[in-house]
Amino acid sequence: MDDNVQLPPNLFTDFSRAAEAVRRAVTVRVISHNDADGLASAGVLCSMLLRECKQFQCSMAKGFDEKLVRETAKDVDLLIISDMGSNNLDVLESLGMPVIVLDHHRPEKGGERLMHLNPHLYGIDGAISGCASSLAMFLAVHVSEKNWDLLWVAFGGIIGDKQHLRGLSGINIWLYQNGAKRKLVQERPGQLIVDGNLKDALNKTTDPFILGVSGDREGVRKLLDEADVLDNLPYESLDEGQRMRLNSLIMLRLLRQGSTIGNFEEVLANRYYFPEQKQFSQDLANALNACGKSEKQALGVAMLLGEAEAAVDAERMRVQFGESLLHASVEVSRKGLIQGVNIQYFICPNPDVSSEVCSAMMQWVGDREKPTLSLVHKNGEVKVSSRANRKMVDELGVDLGSAMKEAAAKVGGVGGGHNIASGGRVPRGREEEFLTLLDGIIGSQRSARAAK
Repeated sequence: MDDNVQLPPNLFTDFSRAAEAVRRAVTVRVISHNDADGLASAGVLCSMLLRECKQFQCSMAKGFDEKLVRETAKDVDLLIISDMGSNNLDVLESLGMPVIVLDHHRPEKGGERLMHLNPHLYGIDGAISGCASSLAMFLAVHVSEKNWDLLWVAFGGIIGDKQHLRGLSGINIWLYQNGAKRKLVQERPGQLIVDGNLKDALNKTTDPFILGVSGDREGVRKLLDEADVLDNLPYESLDEGQRMRLNSLIMLRLLRQGSTIGNFEEVLANRYYFPEQKQFSQDLANALNACGKSEKQALGVAMLLGEAEAAVDAERMRVQFGESLLHASVEVSRKGLIQGVNIQYFICPNPDVSSEVCSAMMQWVGDREKPTLSLVHKNGEVKVSSRANRKMVDELGVDLGSAMKEAAAKVGGVGGGHNIASGGRVPRGREEEFLTLLDGIIGSQRSARAAK
């Protein structure tokens, strides 16, 4: 990790200009995406505006909604769009008012007539080195140094968007280094097994998802017997020998599933602990994700603003969401994934955890050289979540964002996102055509990279 990370000077200049726009405004409207990153960015922005004594309202949305934007932007001095907007700049520019866009999806153009603060415009990869919550945090500390204590909120989004898996970089590492200097955050080594008694921790694990162990109490018992470890012990209480035996057995099982060194590097990524909140960022990310997927976005934001009752409710939702993810993952793994030439997919039994099951199957169960898709039939359309890994993107040339956008458009749907993770919606009845098109596009991407 570089202890002296340098960010582009114009990044600081542009954020300082945006911070001044925040200070000048009296009334502000915030619109943010409803996932963990979007909720975390909204939490940072709302806390910042409260401290600046601004009049503001915040709306959470599933995606960019022109009608919502136009209606809610009336009679305010400043509009802040977070975790979306970079591909809707014409609409935002037509409002004729100050607009700050905090988005990390690859933009189609620069957007000179508004404050378009996207990492890609500064040579920073928005898929891994700066997300909406880190952009919101960067803005908040430019507004006032007193906002550094909001770093725990921002890290909920950074971890929620999995931007830590191969080490922090870009804006994220700049935030971490400055937070560590202020003793706000601690970096701790990753571990295969989460804290808590081993019997429950192994039964509930989906990252890693261990075939014959995750969701299988008898499988858990056999594994712990083989490791000669008591099932009521917490992982942190094991001695070095016990840890080595148990971790070795788990890794052997995962290798038999087809897991790679890259899988282990990601699941063993460093963890981030905030001593003031007595919380790991992953737990916060999971709670935010549960709130977003359960249409309880207001609860998530309330928790981030410090409401004690909301924190209790969000924690309960985090546990319930984890149980739903486990059950759906077990069901999908038992049925297996449907294999195409260049992609693999499944029908998710629970729409609320579709993207998370997609990640688990791609990472631990499916073919590691094919992007994984999760399909959900809902309201006359098919919602699609897709996931790849760094090898597919960096070595094989896969770009799910552009592939999903192209394939969905050809069947009358919409799609897009990052090269490593994307989503979309297609009309029901045309999903097979969409899958065929996407398979071909991914194949063309791989062929183009191989020809270089």
